[in-house]
Amino acid sequence: MAAFPSLTIEGVRIPRVICGTNALLGWSHVSPGRDAWIREYFTAERIALVFAKCIELGVTAVMGPLYPRLIEALDATEKLTGVRMTWVATTNAGRAPAGREQDLAQARAAGKRDEALAISLESTSEQASLLKEAGASFCLFHGQWADEWPMRGDELIDLAHFTQEIRAAGLIPGSSVHDSSRLAYLLGHDVDLALLATPVNKSGWYMLPDRDQALAAIGSKAKPVLAIKTLACGRYSDERSVPEWLNWAAAVEGVEAIALGVMVEQEAEQSIPVLRECFQRKFGV
Repeated sequence: MAAFPSLTIEGVRIPRVICGTNALLGWSHVSPGRDAWIREYFTAERIALVFAKCIELGVTAVMGPLYPRLIEALDATEKLTGVRMTWVATTNAGRAPAGREQDLAQARAAGKRDEALAISLESTSEQASLLKEAGASFCLFHGQWADEWPMRGDELIDLAHFTQEIRAAGLIPGSSVHDSSRLAYLLGHDVDLALLATPVNKSGWYMLPDRDQALAAIGSKAKPVLAIKTLACGRYSDERSVPEWLNWAAAVEGVEAIALGVMVEQEAEQSIPVLRECFQRKFGV
């Protein structure tokens, strides 16, 4: 079988399809009940079975946050397959630096979003070090952080300081982002972010404030864009439309790779070959 279509970012080679993890770690975007069931059912060993099928199909990278269950699953996958998946990691948006957990909880309970964000950002260096220790190659700011990052004039306050902390840990910095104006800023300015992840799906779900503005920003092709939420967390009209939605997302100008969420091996078998073909047409190997 031909090599899986891939790209290289600062010397790290990743497949153009990456395993998404919201559907395996308990962020369903459906309901708290669904989230609770996912976290109860998907042990590290069950997640490893899904990852193993993805590896068999050529997908050897995963995207997800600093989260114990994911680290356990990556370890279990390596034991099962002999392959250590390339980890495109994101920060954990709800994590505080050591010793400030209560401060963060109080700020969030009081609805002080700016204060909560500032506290969470202070954990960047600590999170990056933990991610490096766990084998990550990238550290992307969580989208919640990027969307709400404060600005002074035409500059994101202290962004360079926090990307330097990621570099100091030995990781490649990037960011997830949902807000199109913020995405356009990150794509259009000289910031040290090697990869940007943003929602791209046919319905425009989570492409804020709307699909057209997001597509205009992505189309600048200023930096590699990793499409996330390509199936809108299951919000497509019927199961036969999955190939159509995947083809649509892969064809978007500026999209260089897709993080695809799957819950079972059969979903991987259905969707990954579709995207493999899409990216072979678009980029070759």
